[in-house]
Amino acid sequence: MLGLVLGAGSARALELRAWPLLEIETRHGATHGRLLGPLIEWQRDAEGSALALRPLFYSSRSAGDGSSRGFLLYPLASWTRSREELSFRFLGLGSYVRRRTPPPERPYRSELTIYPFVFYRDAPDSGRSLSVLPFYADVEGLLGYQRIRMLLFPLYLRLEEPLWRRTWLPFPFFSRVGGTAGEGVRLWPIWGHTVLGAEYESSYVAWPLYVRAVAHPGRAGAVATRISWPLFSALDGPRIESRSYAFLLVLPLYTHTIDRASDTEIEGFPWPFWTIERELSSGRRRSLRLTPLYQDRRTATMHSVFYFWPFYRRHEGLGDDAAYRRADVLFLFYRDQHEGEGDMRLHTRALVPLWIDRDSPRAGDAQAPTLLDGLFPKNPGLRLTWAPLYRLYGAEHHGAATHRDVLWRMWSWGDGKLVPPWYLSFD
Repeated sequence: MLGLVLGAGSARALELRAWPLLEIETRHGATHGRLLGPLIEWQRDAEGSALALRPLFYSSRSAGDGSSRGFLLYPLASWTRSREELSFRFLGLGSYVRRRTPPPERPYRSELTIYPFVFYRDAPDSGRSLSVLPFYADVEGLLGYQRIRMLLFPLYLRLEEPLWRRTWLPFPFFSRVGGTAGEGVRLWPIWGHTVLGAEYESSYVAWPLYVRAVAHPGRAGAVATRISWPLFSALDGPRIESRSYAFLLVLPLYTHTIDRASDTEIEGFPWPFWTIERELSSGRRRSLRLTPLYQDRRTATMHSVFYFWPFYRRHEGLGDDAAYRRADVLFLFYRDQHEGEGDMRLHTRALVPLWIDRDSPRAGDAQAPTLLDGLFPKNPGLRLTWAPLYRLYGAEHHGAATHRDVLWRMWSWGDGKLVPPWYLSFD
């Protein structure tokens, strides 16, 4: 019987509803179906196809370039696939990437990372490598270093750059620096002296009671740092001067910074609870912060204000970003955000857990209630796998046409008609 109905729908529009068992709609060459309410859903049109087994699985495929993406019990795992690359990520800490043609900045055919414990690399030139922290590691391009090696960390650690290498035995107490342009010995926290090529030089005695460091020593742009904790710290360079006094652990009682590169002067007392930022050339105030009561800050691209943080916060774009406006209450529990221009304009409003609404000139949608998808409205995993499961009310519009539904689409209405739970139509 179902085959006959689908066969009839292939020649003309069909809408079949036997809620919650089965819903099928075919129109203009597109098919959209559901089984058991929101639990099983599929759709296919000229742009691609998608399948959802909520909340376990979601997958979509683009008809244009053949790329696909999916989620497995999100946020447990997600993946994207294109002609050149397969990327699989799990729990936000692990990833597996396989490439057909490795790019120069990432010259690996495949990578497996379970951060920060397991690092596997397969490179065409250097071959395969496996690191399992803290037992053993030999990893390239991690944490900004050319190479990191370790054995039974913190027993042995080595950082390598083209002109220098630093070795700890054990970390962080004893280290030596060598290489073409590196030298130094450190016995932390008693005494230390380090030279890292022409980029950095430092020394200390009874750290942090006396510390001195210079970035780019011997150059016109050298910047020197001096620390006599807990009394005083200074930062001096051609375009920056900073002084801080009376530290409570890492927080200074008073700080004053002149940054000629950004044309700013900043004072704080006690920092960070009271700070003021001025434009150095004109003396005009750019920012005033009285944490956590109030802040008013203006830059070339943004004007931001908060009152009784985190109760209320507002951002307004300036210049090229003038279309951006956003207001938040209690972190992200209420959001009113405008972004984009013209046909790309998007207005998002959310009051968690009551409702969320997204509106643009071409299309829009709304739902009640909303949970994490309201806190993170641009997260596709939450929106596609979880949000339909608690959709008591929903609305969608495409241009001038609007459709609404209640109770997991049990009842819906739009195009001038009300569609009950059990319904069959050939239009």
